[in-house]
Amino acid sequence: MLIPGYLGEAGYIDLTVGFVIGMLGWFYILYEVFFGEAGKAAAAKASDAVKFAYTAMRWIVTVGWAIYPLGYVLGYMTGSADQNSLNIIYNLADVVNKIAFGLLIWYAATSESNQK
Repeated sequence: MLIPGYLGEAGYIDLTVGFVIGMLGWFYILYEVFFGEAGKAAAAKASDAVKFAYTAMRWIVTVGWAIYPLGYVLGYMTGSADQNSLNIIYNLADVVNKIAFGLLIWYAATSESNQK
């Protein structure tokens, strides 16, 4: 996802081609976390804490990661966002994705530790 997006932003490939390839990568990841082996394993074998964290993580990957393509479209494809706006958009995405994801891992780990 990152490589085609960068190549489009840097002008090495067409912006739309970079966007489409990046989105295909994201859709593949969404398929895997919802319907692939990881999703099946989490549903069948995981503890309640891990199931909760995995379900929340799927929504972070779905909703939180949607912020990045929004920034790409606004900043590079339509040109309607300036550099400062893009910084805000991408920093918001990083806060949502990285902090929430880390908190979910912490929650699952501490819940598992407390059960033993």
